[in-house]
Amino acid sequence: MPGRRQTRPPLVLPRTEVLEGIESSLTRFVGLVDSLSEQEWTAPTRCEGWQVRDVAGHVAGLFADVAVGRMRGQGLPEVTARQAAERHDRTPAEVAGELARAGRLCLRVLDGYDDDAWAARAPGGFPGPLRRAVLVLWYELYLHADDVRHALRRSSEHGPGLRASVVHVAETLGLWGWGPATLKLTDLEELPIRGGGPEVTGEPLDFLLTATGRRAPELMGLDKNVNVYREVVS
Repeated sequence: MPGRRQTRPPLVLPRTEVLEGIESSLTRFVGLVDSLSEQEWTAPTRCEGWQVRDVAGHVAGLFADVAVGRMRGQGLPEVTARQAAERHDRTPAEVAGELARAGRLCLRVLDGYDDDAWAARAPGGFPGPLRRAVLVLWYELYLHADDVRHALRRSSEHGPGLRASVVHVAETLGLWGWGPATLKLTDLEELPIRGGGPEVTGEPLDFLLTATGRRAPELMGLDKNVNVYREVVS
């Protein structure tokens, strides 16, 4: 869409808040995966062609990659497919154990960065600041935990992980050229994308699912361009 370039992110979350959020979400995701039965492990998900084990394997693979500084290509279809495929035949306990170990290592490394490093370019080939690369981890944990819960017909969780995920996709949409717009979602602060513009209202989870291709955009009065994965796969 034509309009102003995004010169500043809609919102920058504090470093300590993000790290605490990742730690809490990791604990819950590991517990969720470790509790799954064999039948639940192979249940289909809303991620096309993926079972629950593939979603969990991708998340474990992401953290395993990040733990050794392998940031380049994260989020690309071929990388997520590799992460899932490498763990396709593992058990829930094995994937949960790997994620717990990789997550602890990631958090130890990330805890060593100060606020200046947080604002500087991320290492390892990630195209952006460290703060954005780290926020992706929280977003991945929240969104994919919701994918698993959806597959198992369990209720979604709300709270800090949902807010952080909306903040992440809002910044990503602006970088991809969507907007200008202002998100005025229930119980969240206003998030101006590309300086702000027409208001988008509704529930935060509905917007997150819409912006990640998991919900029809027409249900929020939006079009297909409101999808953070549109640029990646085009």
